Amino acid sequence: EFGVLDHWLLPETGAPMHNPMRAFPAGDGTEVVFSLVQRPELSDEEFARDAEWVAKDLAALKALLDVA
Repeated sequence: EFGVLDHWLLPETGAPMHNPMRAFPAGDGTEVVFSLVQRPELSDEEFARDAEWVAKDLAALKALLDVA
């Protein structure tokens, strides 16, 4: 109802990660905003890899929602 899609990632090792995500009305569609924060223990390369995974997941979400 409020467009809040936050979730927690619980890795096998390390601390849980909070992932803020919001959905906003945008014209005839919806804008989805996902905030990816680089944790101090991640190298730039590891963070870039995580960002690629998020981009793939968001592209899959878009493909599913575009069909509806």
